[in-house]
Amino acid sequence: MNNKLKGGLVFAAVAVTGWFYYTPYMAVHGMHDAAQERNAMKLANYVNFPVVKENLKAELNGQMLQKLQGNPFAAVGVVFAGALVNAMIDAIVSPQGLAMMMRGEKPLPATTAEATDSGTQEQANEADKVETTMGYNGLNQFSVKVYQRDKSDQAINLVLQRHNLVSWQLAEIRLPQ
Repeated sequence: MNNKLKGGLVFAAVAVTGWFYYTPYMAVHGMHDAAQERNAMKLANYVNFPVVKENLKAELNGQMLQKLQGNPFAAVGVVFAGALVNAMIDAIVSPQGLAMMMRGEKPLPATTAEATDSGTQEQANEADKVETTMGYNGLNQFSVKVYQRDKSDQAINLVLQRHNLVSWQLAEIRLPQ
C-alpha cells in the first residue's frame, strides 16, 4: 500500500472517530436550539418519552417513599403520592416542560407554563445565569447537567442514550434531591 492511501485511511478513520464522538454534542445543541425556539415538535424528536416517563416515575416514587418512611400515615400517603407523581410527570415530561428545563427553569403545570410564555425581562436575566456541563458516562450514555449559577445544588441532569449508531435521545431526567 502506498503512503498516500495509508494517510488517507488514517485521516478518514480520525474524521469518523471525531464525528462519532461529537454526535451527542450535536444532539444537545439541537435540543437547546429547539428549546430556545420554543419548538416542541423539534424537541420531541430528541426524546424517548415512554422511557423518560418510566425512569422519572421510579425516581419520584422512590423519593416520596423515602420521605414517608416512619410516618404512621404512610399507607395513605403512598396512595396520594402516586397520583401526585403522575401529575408531576405529565407536567415535566412534555415538550414544553423539557424546553423549560433546557432553559434552566423549573417545569410548571400547563396552566402556569402558558402564563409564563409571555417572556419577561426577569426570565431573560434568569436564562443568562444558566450553566451547562456535559460529558460521556460511558460509550452509550451521555449526561448534561443544567443549573443556575447561584443554585448549583439544584442541578437537573439529563441523560441521553445512544439510539441506533449515531443518534441520541433523552432517556432519563435526574431531579435534584
